Amino acid sequence: MQPLTLAVAAIALVGFALISLLNHRRSKATQAVKELPGPALLPVIGRIHDLPIDYMWLKFKEWADIYGPIYKTEMLGTKFVIVSDEKIAEELLVKRAKIYSDRPAAQSLFQPKVDYLPLMGKNHYWARQRRVTHDYMTGAHNAHYYGIMDLEVRRWMFRLLEKPQEFQWSLEDMAGKVMSTLTWDAPDQSEKLVPSAWGLLTQMSPAGPLTNVMTPLWHLPLFMNPWKKAEIKRYATQNAWWMERFVTVRAQMTQGQARHSWTSQYLESQKTSKLSGDKEASFMLGMMALVGVFTVAGPLNYFLLAMVYHPQWQRKLQQEIDEVCKGRIPTLDDMPNLPLLRACIKETMRWKPNVPTGVAHELEEDDFYRGCFIAKGTRILPFDLAFLRNPTKYPDPESYRPERWLESGWPTYQEPLSVYPTIKGMSSFGWGQRTCLGQNLTNDELFVACGALAWAYDLKKKVDPVTGLDIEVDLNKSGSLLIIKPDPFVMEFTPRSEKRRQDIIDEYREYQAKDDDERETFAKAGAARHAETALPN
Repeated sequence: MQPLTLAVAAIALVGFALISLLNHRRSKATQAVKELPGPALLPVIGRIHDLPIDYMWLKFKEWADIYGPIYKTEMLGTKFVIVSDEKIAEELLVKRAKIYSDRPAAQSLFQPKVDYLPLMGKNHYWARQRRVTHDYMTGAHNAHYYGIMDLEVRRWMFRLLEKPQEFQWSLEDMAGKVMSTLTWDAPDQSEKLVPSAWGLLTQMSPAGPLTNVMTPLWHLPLFMNPWKKAEIKRYATQNAWWMERFVTVRAQMTQGQARHSWTSQYLESQKTSKLSGDKEASFMLGMMALVGVFTVAGPLNYFLLAMVYHPQWQRKLQQEIDEVCKGRIPTLDDMPNLPLLRACIKETMRWKPNVPTGVAHELEEDDFYRGCFIAKGTRILPFDLAFLRNPTKYPDPESYRPERWLESGWPTYQEPLSVYPTIKGMSSFGWGQRTCLGQNLTNDELFVACGALAWAYDLKKKVDPVTGLDIEVDLNKSGSLLIIKPDPFVMEFTPRSEKRRQDIIDEYREYQAKDDDERETFAKAGAARHAETALPN
């Protein structure tokens, strides 16, 4: 950074410190006598000096073990309350949802509380977009995603035959193709969707731009503000791309060549949606596409590791699929009859939660909880890692134990096994009015993808060709963004038999040919209709 930039940054930080000190003294004079426990706060900076950017959830867990199931802390004047008990989270975020359902503004994003549904404030944009999104997601679930998941999961199994070493890339591309097709009927847009998803997630995460932690730096003049310059470019690129997609589908509809997608569904009924215009619609639709990438990529990566490191469960899972499906690949219709598959998926998400810190809510009014004052604007963090490591609810919490969902002696067992276990309703999907609208989609895609993996392959550790020893993977290494996935790792995908190898090829070719035929038929019919309307009278 240039000397001038450093000087201006220093001035900005000093000014912020003075304002924070005045606010700190003012709040001390008016606060309630009883306070929530928490680590001692230093003037102005609070506890930012010892909160690591990487693996921040470990420090939150350390404090939770010291200060209890609800405690407070502060970072550069921003107040936090960390909740590590599910009952308390329900009391605040569900029963008092009326005032605990706002979102804090993501510092390093433009208009996050207006443009991005999961990050929106509790405003009219949020209410109407949530309603439309729920309708579209529910319709896709009821229609078994129009066969899109079936095709893309088979494509992924085929790709694992061709280039198994690229499994992490092809995994995300599978999720991207599902969402790109659902949103715009354009699977090729996955190439843009996947990096766009991780780009947005980086901008909104504490481990992203420095301005998410050192917030005064965001307000530096543009000529000396590399963080804002980068966000201007990212935002403009994403905005233009989403609008281009929106306009393209509209043109295809005009020509009679648009198959079903969420965008065509919106354009057919846009008057009833009450959205403000094309930009709001394109952002809503684009955000629907984005969230389906990182909500699937993390759990699916960790499922692979769970199977590699727990081969006994992989064998049990393969046996269940063989007995129920009689040699065919599992489908969504098989869900009631494959409780072990559902248990392995749910235990993966408990064992390695992909939103370990939880997603913050913001309190809209001053409130009291158990006699302790919580100020308006406080960020309430439902600490998911702590919820899912509760030893009372989850005995032996550090271990991967799918049986906890299947055997009546465990606290988490539920009946009937044709319905339970299910990942729907897990704390990882959020709380109250902020629960994730894509729970069915995540549940269904993980089911068909994980089922296909167990049907198709033996999943193993990769052997070092020099030493002949298994290459171990550090299960605790991951990124530190708000939604995490494991660091890159290596493993082997071995078809379960020569017949199964051929089954993988045949399944993909059959479904791809069916999709190609449907696209061609639809395009010809649309062209014919367009030609008829263009004929002179």
